[in-house]
Amino acid sequence: MKITAVLPIVLALGFSVCVIAQSEADYSGWMKDIAKTKQKVTKGVASKSADVPDDAEHLAGLFQMVRTFWEGRNASDAVEIAKKAEDASKELAEAAKAGDEAKEQASLQTIGGACGQCHMAHREGSQGNFSIK
Repeated sequence: MKITAVLPIVLALGFSVCVIAQSEADYSGWMKDIAKTKQKVTKGVASKSADVPDDAEHLAGLFQMVRTFWEGRNASDAVEIAKKAEDASKELAEAAKAGDEAKEQASLQTIGGACGQCHMAHREGSQGNFSIK
């Protein structure tokens, strides 16, 4: 009888640990994609690349996933920061379509500021070995 009651609890605990680990692995992948895409967008803005709107929309989608991740962790500050970066990415896409260079630069600054703010609050470790606080 005791084994019957304990087994489901142990299985549920093991499953929840796997889900958390997978989510953190996904999160790490999103951060790498954000860094790569933000670098591409920054270069694209400077060279007036036609890819900027699509790349900025991709960034917005990544920040939306990041926001959802932090909502699941009840980290309201990180949720707000991710939302700010998501909105700025959408604004960047629109500015690029309109050819509004000043708005593109302002959006890039907002995105960079959001990244730095969240890293200060929720990242620890060193290059190549970062972890979530």
